[in-house]
Amino acid sequence: MRVLIISGSREIVHVMVSPIGEAYLASYLQSQGHEVLLLDLTLSNNFRNDIIKAIDNFNPEVIGLSIRNIDSTTYPGNLFFYLPFKNIFNYIKENIEPEIPLILGGAGFSIFSEEILRDLNHDIGIVGEGEYAFNELLKYIEKDKDPRKIDRGICFIDKKGRYHQKPTWHINNLDDLPNPTRELMDNNNYLIDPIDKEGNFWGNIQTKRGCSKNCIYCSYRYIEGPKVRYRSPEKIAEELDLMVNNFGIKNVFIVDSLLNLNYNHLKNTCHEIINHKIDFNWGANYAPSSQYLDLLPLMKESGATHLATGMESLSEDILKNMNKDRIPNESILTSEKCIDLEIEQLIHIIVGGPGETSETVRASFDRLETIRNYRGNIWQGDGDVIIFLGMRIYPHTPLQKIAEKDKVISKGQNLLKPTFYISPQIKEVDLFSLVREYCEVNPRWMAPGLGLNNPDGFDEMSQIQFALYQK
Repeated sequence: MRVLIISGSREIVHVMVSPIGEAYLASYLQSQGHEVLLLDLTLSNNFRNDIIKAIDNFNPEVIGLSIRNIDSTTYPGNLFFYLPFKNIFNYIKENIEPEIPLILGGAGFSIFSEEILRDLNHDIGIVGEGEYAFNELLKYIEKDKDPRKIDRGICFIDKKGRYHQKPTWHINNLDDLPNPTRELMDNNNYLIDPIDKEGNFWGNIQTKRGCSKNCIYCSYRYIEGPKVRYRSPEKIAEELDLMVNNFGIKNVFIVDSLLNLNYNHLKNTCHEIINHKIDFNWGANYAPSSQYLDLLPLMKESGATHLATGMESLSEDILKNMNKDRIPNESILTSEKCIDLEIEQLIHIIVGGPGETSETVRASFDRLETIRNYRGNIWQGDGDVIIFLGMRIYPHTPLQKIAEKDKVISKGQNLLKPTFYISPQIKEVDLFSLVREYCEVNPRWMAPGLGLNNPDGFDEMSQIQFALYQK
């Protein structure tokens, strides 16, 4: 069958991300004999024209539409990415249905599948990993069978308005999946700094799925499951070799929930990269950990130049409340090691979570001020620290239950519209004031929710972003 896969995510303000999930789906469907076209609306100046052009030229028999992020997770200033996605959905619905089946999916959809189906008055989508589920769905459509009878990966609204969700499909052996179809993407248009049109571009790769952590606010366990499934280091190195030497992608970000979930897997992956003699720079989401300090030199040797380091807090009590399995000193040791090795860090901090008070914020910020940071010239340059105020409340997380208990939200509240938890033990005005106070004396601490210390060109890029939403 001819399948048009559309990535409906259009955010360019914070980062331009190539649609790795859609590319995995496309490559698997191709391996099963289907013809696939991938349209990424992140790069579109006029989504209506590009959608119609793709439909007219490709003549798809099925369309898959995905959304990655629902919003920017920043408070109080928030970008609600779902609204432009809704415009895209409505345009497709008005112009192609019922002639062409439209299937929803993606990480953002998976978290809010029932809420989105009801809001869009749509009836079917895929929750979780899409490769096997979408292929099964195509078999049913091709044979004119009801895809709602598929036993895994499908969610739908029945004729009586009841929501149904089948168990998600977790692929146990990720090596069974072919490499993403990078030939279907404009790889050199995904800029590290969207403002710098002549700057470096980057690509992404996934080395594992699932997350064994149980942080109270995170949705990864729901999307990918608590069981971590690893790609073999050999397969990872082979794909990186292709990215660098076949597609010219010299800067790569590893998009796993966390890079360092398994010591031996990370060590072996670094060795494989070194053995393949791949010349590139890479970054990843990283959790401070004393266990991994001795691996940082090997990571550096294999090309690590940037870590998005989830310190979250430097208060031991608040880390416990977040269900983190570390102490603040591990963040300090990690940062010191990164300085020695000249590895950039963008440190992520969250304030306002359960148990947060003015005293815990000050204690955390005072320790944060003692942390130095290496400033490279590849990934970073905008700041050393990014501060998130409050915690975005996602369904299916421990934070949802905490927020209900603390009466921050009502039981069963629809959370599709961005809703944030701020500890009842601190007033919002006091939290905002504290963040402003510390950002004023630390100009490389960014607080995007309050518009503090935004990078040069941020306002200009925001205007371009909102202009895109109108086209």
